[in-house]
Amino acid sequence: MTQKSRHIYRWFVIIATIVAMVLPAASAFGAKSEVTQLKEQLAALRKESQRAGDAYSKAYWKLDATNAKLATTNANLSKTKEKLAKASARLSNHAAEMYRQGEIDYLALLLTSDTLDDMLVRLEYVSRIGQQDASVVSEVKALQADLNAQKAEIEAVKADQSEEAKALKAKAAALDKKLKGVESEYAAVQKKLAAALAKQNGGRTTSSTRYPAGPNGMVFPVQGSYYYANTWGAARSGGRTHKGTDIMARTGTPCVAVLAGTVRAKSNSLGGKTIWLTADNGWQFYYAHLNGYVRTSGRVAAGELIGYVGSTGNASASAPHLHFEIHPGGGAAVNPYSYLKAME
Repeated sequence: MTQKSRHIYRWFVIIATIVAMVLPAASAFGAKSEVTQLKEQLAALRKESQRAGDAYSKAYWKLDATNAKLATTNANLSKTKEKLAKASARLSNHAAEMYRQGEIDYLALLLTSDTLDDMLVRLEYVSRIGQQDASVVSEVKALQADLNAQKAEIEAVKADQSEEAKALKAKAAALDKKLKGVESEYAAVQKKLAAALAKQNGGRTTSSTRYPAGPNGMVFPVQGSYYYANTWGAARSGGRTHKGTDIMARTGTPCVAVLAGTVRAKSNSLGGKTIWLTADNGWQFYYAHLNGYVRTSGRVAAGELIGYVGSTGNASASAPHLHFEIHPGGGAAVNPYSYLKAME
């Protein structure tokens, strides 16, 4: 073999070795790329709903703030009415007392004084009666003015409330239409992703891999087309603040366990049909406004179906959603937003 042939042969061996090393890596990269591509498709579908969702969220919280303002104004009105009633009662009682005693003869009252000191005391008494009446009259007038202003403000807030409610209904309809538009495609891509992940995990298809976990090891609680925004701490009626994240989705969209643990179902006036999930790590997760239950008690696997999105409790029928809370260690609620982002 000539030197040139040996040189060519050596390069051939090097290239063949590189190809042999790269091909398995390329194959593995291809499998990973499929999962990544499917996740990107889901993200793109969610993004399609972003604009409609942002418009809805803005309208929702604007109306909610108006409702909170109306509740506060009504409470102030009640307090003003109570103060006015008490001040008016004081005037009425004094007038009735004056009537029962007859018209006071102030000249006789002074002339019948036995001493100068007695006359001065009587003058002071009469002066105080006049001052007290004048003070109460001023108080009544001021309270009546406040009452009228508060009534006018309530009417203005109610007008705003009516307009905002109409706008919210329109935005909710637009969001529902957008979510419906991507629903079937979202479900198809989601199914492909589950299959790709099962294949990647050696073909295992259990309830825990049916709805796969995100990068933080938790499964996103709503499995379907959805929208959510960071609304932690937003003002609510009755002086409350929002202690969770509202995940907007169509009625009947599956809700799943974010981690393995035990569930217990309960109902209340605010949350409607709810589920508390106590995970094996001690964390608790609250699901509210459910349309129905799949599991009401017992152990569940991560990703297992436990209920469906709805609008029970104080949620609007035109805007079904899952109110979702996270309580680390079973303690106070924390903002779920960053956790949800890491589940996607």
